[in-house]
Amino acid sequence: MSSTQLSSQESASRPSVIPCFLRGFFENPLQVASFVPSSVYLQRKLSSLACLQTARCVVELGPGTGETTRALLEAMPADSQLLCVEVVSEFVARLQEFADPRVTVVENSALALKSILQQKKFPAPEVIVSGVPFSVMTPEEGRQLIQTIYQVLAPGGAFVTYQFRNNVCELAADCFGTPQSRELVLWNLPPLDVYLWKKAERKTQKRLPTAPLKA
Repeated sequence: MSSTQLSSQESASRPSVIPCFLRGFFENPLQVASFVPSSVYLQRKLSSLACLQTARCVVELGPGTGETTRALLEAMPADSQLLCVEVVSEFVARLQEFADPRVTVVENSALALKSILQQKKFPAPEVIVSGVPFSVMTPEEGRQLIQTIYQVLAPGGAFVTYQFRNNVCELAADCFGTPQSRELVLWNLPPLDVYLWKKAERKTQKRLPTAPLKA
């Protein structure tokens, strides 16, 4: 999809999406990071990710009302699968309107990702994209989610997250190390960074910390 197509699509859908997103933000402030949907600028950044071009299984955590989902689908192969995990019921209803057969929508917490993949019989995802706001999670929850993502991600796979704050770097350090890339999306409202980590191939994978999680 071209930038012009994304802009036209966003303009057509945004008026009906904003009321839904605002309700989700005010009713679920600890699950929804922003009071407006993801911008076309973030969508362009996500749809340009090289790791999506050949991925057969992709997971999106916290897709909201589906703007980023649409961008991921545009970049993914025709025979791929996209698992969307969303905790806000009204957003789930929106996501279930996607007619694309590649999409599977599950209403649940991102922390339940491992069991969801098992229940849905999905293979290890090659890419996990997260819009979950780590800045509003407790340190224990944040580390637990990072560890779950690391455990289920295929060797050599990519973990991508877009965040308004950078505390995700500290949370991800033990499992993933430093980000392979960090790009600012200045024209998003509010501005945010897109981080990308790669999981090591099987021979060089890190051992997860076994000590109890600390705040």
